[in-house]
Amino acid sequence: MASSPKIIVFDDDPTGSQTVRGCPLLLKFSSASLAAALADPSPLLFLLTNSRALDAEEVRIQLPLLCRRLRPLLEQLERPWLVVSRGDSTLRGHTPLEHDVIRTELGPFHASLLVPAFPQGGRTTANSVHLLHGQPLQETPFSRDQRFSYPSSDLPAWLEHKSGGAIAAEQVARLRDPKGLETLGLGQWAVLDATQPEDLDAIGSALLAELAQGRRHLCQSAASLLNGLAGITSRLLSADEMPPVKAGGVVLVGSHVPLTDQQLELLLAEPKCLGVEFPLDTSDEDLPRLTASLEAIRADDLTPVLFSSRGEQHGFSPLQQRQLAYRMAQVLLELEPPLGYVIAKGGTTSFTWLADGMGLTQLRLLGQLQPGLSIVQPEQPHERFGLLPVVTFPGNLGNAQSLNCCWQQLEQLR
Repeated sequence: MASSPKIIVFDDDPTGSQTVRGCPLLLKFSSASLAAALADPSPLLFLLTNSRALDAEEVRIQLPLLCRRLRPLLEQLERPWLVVSRGDSTLRGHTPLEHDVIRTELGPFHASLLVPAFPQGGRTTANSVHLLHGQPLQETPFSRDQRFSYPSSDLPAWLEHKSGGAIAAEQVARLRDPKGLETLGLGQWAVLDATQPEDLDAIGSALLAELAQGRRHLCQSAASLLNGLAGITSRLLSADEMPPVKAGGVVLVGSHVPLTDQQLELLLAEPKCLGVEFPLDTSDEDLPRLTASLEAIRADDLTPVLFSSRGEQHGFSPLQQRQLAYRMAQVLLELEPPLGYVIAKGGTTSFTWLADGMGLTQLRLLGQLQPGLSIVQPEQPHERFGLLPVVTFPGNLGNAQSLNCCWQQLEQLR
């Protein structure tokens, strides 16, 4: 192959770059910004679509528009390219809808591959069954998600369920290693086993070899496959790579999965952290009062933790969830500088703070504080908060202590 390929990642929330570093993350998609990002020397380009926070009809409208803006730029690209639809390692999201849109708009592609393993977070696939720390996913709370529930973590059966029967489980290839890629027929779905990072590296190498032979596959994957495709080893940031933290920060919690509830409870038990609840019925008139509460906590050199009222909200639409995240972002946006950092817990929460709160169009990914836990900065200084470090903390990541450990790491940089 004449040059290394550009890997274009459609990321359905802003946390999927959690195993790589040093690449641009786009939040807005003008032709000019896409062209500039494609020219960036990094092998990776992330397009943060936030589509997991949309309903299916919104995806059908918005995703084709992005693809049609991207297609002529790919046709002009003077290097090979691959597309990855990065989704949730606990199987929540608009699969295969997003995959089908990308295939239609940016194809032709050969086979369709499902690779959800994320070993750094304990998500593995063995014998085509997807596991969380060895437990089948359908036995965990993630399978009972209000919007994206599923009855099986046998991946061919999962695809059949998610496609409403359009993808028959018995026609999905079950591949224990990437050698089987060369046997796949045009348009065929396949699921690939992976239990350790080296397995994902091998799959990535095999996909690049297939591309060199003229067979471009379309992948639906979690984050770890990107390491093998881009040739980037997963590692944590070293001390001299960490951004400066010149003041205290704020923790913003919107995720409602049970793991987040556990993490929040332990963080609020810290003497140096103080919680402020954001009720779901908060009015616009209440927002200045909440900002004042956070300022009072900061004045005492404590860390304020703004969290939405706990509990899965049945009947709470994707639009209402985004509106809630935006109103919480408005509270933070009125804080007085300097602000040292923000930890944003949850994909919609992170995206809304970055794109709608701070109004950013592009980010630079610095790397990971903990396995799977990324820190980003604005590409250009924000008018109010400068090069504010922001931790994009997935709702489903880590153990009960992970949020506490993240906060302590950032406080130690002050």
